[in-house]
Amino acid sequence: MDSYIKNYCGSWRSKSGNRIEITLKEAEFVSVNFYRAGENTAMLRPWLHEKPATGMLGTLDPEGGTLDIALSENENSFCLNLYFDLIDGSYRRVQPSIIRDEAEQYLEQYYFLIEPLEPYEKC
Repeated sequence: MDSYIKNYCGSWRSKSGNRIEITLKEAEFVSVNFYRAGENTAMLRPWLHEKPATGMLGTLDPEGGTLDIALSENENSFCLNLYFDLIDGSYRRVQPSIIRDEAEQYLEQYYFLIEPLEPYEKC
């Protein structure tokens, strides 16, 4: 039986040029790299001592089938969440959102590095 997470695997690009590369790591996990528009190297994460946004862990939310990508070391405290826009019945477009722990309000200052939160199309 194929895993639903495989639908997220591949290269994705937003209209503004941000890119996400997702590869299957294990049966239920993916490895994710994030690149800002116009940059050839992975985004640096100032909230994580400038660590590049490579090899980030992606897991399926068991309740909704969305993909949670850990932007920090704490798996569920600061995430880029992707969910499929199935208007056309395909798995070629995802919508992003940001999820963070309420106690980590200071992370809001870094949202601009991930924005704009616009749809990503599979390349």
